[in-house]
Amino acid sequence: MKWIFTLGFICFIQCSYSQVYIKNITVADVEKHQLLQGYNVLCQQGKIVSVTKNALATIPEGIKVIDGTGKFLVPGFTDAHIHFFQSGGIFTRPDVIDLRKYQPYDEQIIQVHANMESLLRSYAHAGITSVIDVGASYRFLAQADTFRNRAATPEIRITGPLLTTYIPEPYKNLKDKEEAPFELLTTEEGVRAAVKKQIPLHADFIKIWYIVLDKDKEQGARKNLPLIKAAIDEAHKNNLRVAVHSTERITAQLAVEAGADFLVHSVDDEIISNEFVQLLKKKNTVLCPTLVVVGNYDKMLGGNYHFSTEELSLGDPFAIASVINYPMPDTVLAARYIKLLSTPEQISRVKTTDSIMYANLARLVSAGVTIATGTDAGNIGTQHVSSYFEELRAMQAAGMNMWQLLEASTINGAKATGEQETLGSVSKNKIANMVLLSANPLERIENWRKVDDVIIKGVPYTPESFQLNSPEILVQQQLNAYNAHNLEAFLQPYAEDVEIYKLPATLETKGKDAMRKNYEFIEKVPTLHCRLVNRIVEGNMVIDHEEVKAGGR
Repeated sequence: MKWIFTLGFICFIQCSYSQVYIKNITVADVEKHQLLQGYNVLCQQGKIVSVTKNALATIPEGIKVIDGTGKFLVPGFTDAHIHFFQSGGIFTRPDVIDLRKYQPYDEQIIQVHANMESLLRSYAHAGITSVIDVGASYRFLAQADTFRNRAATPEIRITGPLLTTYIPEPYKNLKDKEEAPFELLTTEEGVRAAVKKQIPLHADFIKIWYIVLDKDKEQGARKNLPLIKAAIDEAHKNNLRVAVHSTERITAQLAVEAGADFLVHSVDDEIISNEFVQLLKKKNTVLCPTLVVVGNYDKMLGGNYHFSTEELSLGDPFAIASVINYPMPDTVLAARYIKLLSTPEQISRVKTTDSIMYANLARLVSAGVTIATGTDAGNIGTQHVSSYFEELRAMQAAGMNMWQLLEASTINGAKATGEQETLGSVSKNKIANMVLLSANPLERIENWRKVDDVIIKGVPYTPESFQLNSPEILVQQQLNAYNAHNLEAFLQPYAEDVEIYKLPATLETKGKDAMRKNYEFIEKVPTLHCRLVNRIVEGNMVIDHEEVKAGGR
């Protein structure tokens, strides 16, 4: 598997239109659960000016007109739970699996900072026009500021470090304190100071990591409750909403009673009571289920993660590579994880946790609690962008219908940050962040991927215009697909008239169909693996030195 690639860039093209008129479109009213057929939507200065069946008599000069006949207009999607400081790769959580001797944590952080623009483009490419980072660092707060109000960029809502009474060992004593994702809370005065510190740095909200390590969960939760209350009180005094990580029922209950606005995970330790459900309704608390992230850890660290074609296409190819290459780079350590996660006890524990989360979500939805779609993307095995559609399928399996999914992914994401008056629906005076689909989104989740245009602040873009596929990215994508034994994903980066040469100049294969036949073995040899030994990148040329094995790694 040695060849030379000569590949061109797909350039990012910013549309020059600042005004758009979409005529004869079917609008999804996510608040009333109605399809409004034959409507016309006018956007000017980044906002929706009108949504009406009355067509414009004359089109003002300078307005781009889009014929929406047979198409569907939905609000831009929101991922209400991501982490920019985490890549989704194997090196991103040293507190879970410590591989810092292979890649130091500061190198990992440098990479995710450098990848932030590409990551935002990937979200926009998929129609996700808002992302909510529920746990970052002071440096990511500053970096997010550089993207605010930039054209063609999703809305970013972000907090600073997680306020917590527990910091995992690998995150203590970091060289660069501004990169620390945790802020330790010990006193009520310190808590209030930590909240105030984030305000001038433009944090959009405050996040609390309500972790209980005590054997007696309720005793431990109540012990730390004064600190939680102080954080919520100080945030609310400064008009900041509060998101809380609380996976036990007792921590979730105490957090909501104390005024938490947004629970960023499901309760997974017990079936919730009607009293708990009514508490969330009374307090107007938004809840994000994050159904797939825990299972992704088990699949990944257990050596059972299999990427779909969609994931290989949408995700960060370098983070994906680290997952595919597992159990490398430390096969001894990985073997321990694989053994631990393969025991009947662990398998049963995972099934029980999943069943509790699914049952709780069904109960919350039935009662009318506000549910927001979020992924916890960035955690090991939970890839940015692609995990969004995995999460939707899990929410559907838990019993949510298509209207409920669409509502959770749009207006309810806006409710999580208290911005439902300005974002989240195709309504007059709201920010014009929308997605034009070629198929009915209420029929199947797959139709959410059939994006014709992504409209950000009233400016329409084709999905392709967001992609930043450098030669190295394309080469890494096909290498990942090769190792994932996914033939269609392997072929995806190539042109239909691709030519493969044997050095120095002997043509061996021409055209994607011929290439498909030549590489059918990718799916037929499950132990096949290609190890990247060295890579040289010169302009638009990438030369890989690779070692291929068909048995073991």
